[in-house]
Amino acid sequence: MNRAEFYKRVAGVIAPERLQSRRVVVIGVGSGGSRVAAELARLGVDLMLVERPGEVLEEHNIIRHLLGYRSLGKSKLFELKRHLQNLYPFVHLTLCALDVVEDAELFLSRLEKWRPDLLAVCTDNEQSKHAANQVALRLGIPQVGAGVYDGGIGGEVYRVRPGEACYGCIAAHLQLKRPAKQQPTYDYNGADPFRLQSTSALNLDIAQIALLQSRLALEVLLGEPQLTGLPVAANLLVFANRLVPGTFSRPFHCDFFSIARQMCCLDCGETSGNLEQEAERIVSGLKSVAQLSQPCS
Repeated sequence: MNRAEFYKRVAGVIAPERLQSRRVVVIGVGSGGSRVAAELARLGVDLMLVERPGEVLEEHNIIRHLLGYRSLGKSKLFELKRHLQNLYPFVHLTLCALDVVEDAELFLSRLEKWRPDLLAVCTDNEQSKHAANQVALRLGIPQVGAGVYDGGIGGEVYRVRPGEACYGCIAAHLQLKRPAKQQPTYDYNGADPFRLQSTSALNLDIAQIALLQSRLALEVLLGEPQLTGLPVAANLLVFANRLVPGTFSRPFHCDFFSIARQMCCLDCGETSGNLEQEAERIVSGLKSVAQLSQPCS
């Protein structure tokens, strides 16, 4: 492989050699995460791919996933590794089969040893995003995450830098801003009937948001805001894939937000490190109030 020839068409935009020593953890290798991994792998970024144990490519995944029928029924992690090595043979890949929620301490230990420059959070549920956020905060690692709204009408991309608003702060803001979700639906035909079905969206809807996440990840790795022109203070992007009356008034439009750090945030706020002590203080206060309110004898 001739690396100079390989990078010839992108060298005028980005210097790939600056990314050769960078390390990114991609959490979740579904339809969005596989694309983020592919974009970073092409540029020579070292990747740790994280996915829950036993996750295989199912037929309903194929219409939206980077992998195809050749990988049906096979491990997403190992099949994505094969795919990425075909895109860039020199890519350095580490596979990590664990659940970031259930195996949080093991995940923390892996990251302490691997020392990544960035977490790319590509999971589709809040619990795992908060789990990744807590580990990133403990280790001081930047994050770039994303989510696609139901129906693929649009999505969000967020950036978390050490010392600034964390995902908990951003999620608290988004609770009032996200489009209303439909009632949860369950897959009664699956082995686990109470597992939530994934968001309904087209492949191109997911790819659009994944590419925005990839672009922001590159900007963080390179430390060059001119790669996107995004305002330095902006840490949340909400992108409209299409016009939706009452939700998105303009198609293909992106709004930028600067979310401030919340001192009451359970992840990074003033009380995040001593929740037990705070609970004891509140309970003690309630006891004191109860004693003062006792009738005199």
